[in-house]
Amino acid sequence: MLSWRRLGLYSFLMIGLLGVLTGCGDAGPSWTSYEGAVNEKSFPVPKVANKSDQSGNNSEMDYVRYTLSGISESTSLPEVYLDEIKSWGWTETQAKSTSNTSNSLRVFAKEGHIVHLAVHDGFFTLMVPRNDTATTTVKSLVDDEE
Repeated sequence: MLSWRRLGLYSFLMIGLLGVLTGCGDAGPSWTSYEGAVNEKSFPVPKVANKSDQSGNNSEMDYVRYTLSGISESTSLPEVYLDEIKSWGWTETQAKSTSNTSNSLRVFAKEGHIVHLAVHDGFFTLMVPRNDTATTTVKSLVDDEE
């Protein structure tokens, strides 16, 4: 038979263990605090995202890759992040369709500036066209035949 003292000790240990296990779980990225992107200071990026790569020699696009655990190509961006992007003055525009455009690519515009946001598993990439020639559309071969 268990004494009250032993039962109290077991209860205390179980509650403590439960607290530790709950605190160690992966809750996903925090979507509450933001800073300006490296390549476009007026575009918000979650502060918990870590810059892992940046282009230096691409003449058409300036891109920065951010690692962010919990983000996935198969899930859409959280509504709270899209709301934050809008609150910074950006509006989502229609991505120009090409054969390699995926559903994970989002395009945002603000005062003549364009940002392409591509979501992948465990990271996302922000791409900013360096000049107007980078935003031209690819002409279809069908158009040439007419």
